[in-house]
Amino acid sequence: MHSLLLPGWRARIGVISPTVLERIPLDFQRIAPEGCMICGITTGMGGWAGNQYGQALAQLKESVRYLAARKVDYILHVASPIVVAQGPGYDRLLLAEMAEVSNGIPCGTTIRCALDAFAALGARRILAVTPFHATLNGQMRAFVEAEGYGFSRIASVPAHFDFLQDIPPDVLFRTALAAAAEDPDFDAIWLPSGQVPAVEVVRALEARLGKPVVAQNHADFLAAFRALGVGGIARGHGMLLDKFAN
Repeated sequence: MHSLLLPGWRARIGVISPTVLERIPLDFQRIAPEGCMICGITTGMGGWAGNQYGQALAQLKESVRYLAARKVDYILHVASPIVVAQGPGYDRLLLAEMAEVSNGIPCGTTIRCALDAFAALGARRILAVTPFHATLNGQMRAFVEAEGYGFSRIASVPAHFDFLQDIPPDVLFRTALAAAAEDPDFDAIWLPSGQVPAVEVVRALEARLGKPVVAQNHADFLAAFRALGVGGIARGHGMLLDKFAN
């Protein structure tokens, strides 16, 4: 019977991305329960700079209206650099703006999804591996610490904004291991960009270190599924998703 239904008959997840949708759909397809799909829109952001953030934020309400008109069930804003650069707590203001025009559709931000993942895992001290520059890492630290969490390390990998998808997974893996060796006092590893191949290293890092790894796309999709009451995530994608698998 299900084969006769339209794609997304169970849940349509609207995604507002700052740049090209490449890794996000791939990672979604790997874990999405039957009958779930994404409907994405981009804001054409060209880099991690204040003028780029302003351009993307100026398109926010129109992007939400567009996705709401397409009758998605959940709207997710995935650009954490834009949000943390505005200062601690800004995501709550952003969510309020989204709620104004979403026609009652539940909304989320990627930074809040990460915080919710930490809470679900009972993780208070985080080791982060990012593709971000030092200023952005500092803004991320200030935002997350204002929420009551701490960091053991924030390690960066070499990256260009336009080619985040091309970062070799083994670079993420080795950088995380090196940071963990420098300071093993952490509860979880966080890979905070949905544009990098983070999902590929989750299980390998967890097997090596025995601690959960939060790939941002996993945290984002899980938040959407939980908000909509969608079950059916298969086991085997890491400790975070296994916690809610059925």
